[in-house]
Amino acid sequence: MSTTLSVIGAGNMARAIIRGAIEGQVLLPSHIFVADPSEEARALFAELGCSVFEDASELPETTHCLLAVKPQIFPLVADAVNANIVYSIMAGIPISLIQSATGKQSVVRVMPNLPCQLGLGAAGLSCATEVSSDDASIAFDLFNSIGIVEEVDESLMDAVTAGSGPAYIFLLAEAMMKGAIDAGLSQDAASSLVRQTIRGAAEMLTVDKSTSAEEMRAAVTSKGGTTHAAIESMKESGVPEGIANGVIAARDRGVELGKS
Repeated sequence: MSTTLSVIGAGNMARAIIRGAIEGQVLLPSHIFVADPSEEARALFAELGCSVFEDASELPETTHCLLAVKPQIFPLVADAVNANIVYSIMAGIPISLIQSATGKQSVVRVMPNLPCQLGLGAAGLSCATEVSSDDASIAFDLFNSIGIVEEVDESLMDAVTAGSGPAYIFLLAEAMMKGAIDAGLSQDAASSLVRQTIRGAAEMLTVDKSTSAEEMRAAVTSKGGTTHAAIESMKESGVPEGIANGVIAARDRGVELGKS
């Protein structure tokens, strides 16, 4: 039986997932049905070759359903799920709640991050015990098409969200640019150099998985040199601890939101 997918919610993340699925030949556009009240959002999916609907209740029965709405919208669309396999990218909504609200037991919960829009996402994935190996495999195919996927216990999903935040890198870039400008560079030069530096460093981390981040940092930090001076100043200011503590704070906030 061919895999068909209904998608409830047509935001940026859903579009990135579906574009990746089509380009990666995981799904055919003719097998994808998308519902969203926004005419503009529907038009973007129609351009990809998907069938679009204004209301989720209009969606046909499919083998799989992707829930890509904001958590507060979920109670309004839960009854519209017309598939036995449910994939959810909703933040803070546990598998058990999705099961009880939709009446479907085979639920896969996934938390992707923003770079999935470039095919460079990082996602955590958790499966209900009722999910078959085939349906779990399809979920992996979907999200591997837009980045990487790590399977984790659902209890660690908030840690996944906290530990894969691109905003942390944006903050680092913001601070580096400010420092470069304060040191005398123009805004354009600072922006160009910092963006390329982060891109290059990220590529090194990606390509050389056998060398830890700590080892890479040590390799370019000559004692008494300029980088050493910068790292020591950052350590004195508590930068490493601040970042690590920030990840834990994000994890704790995710736990709180999940209980509300």
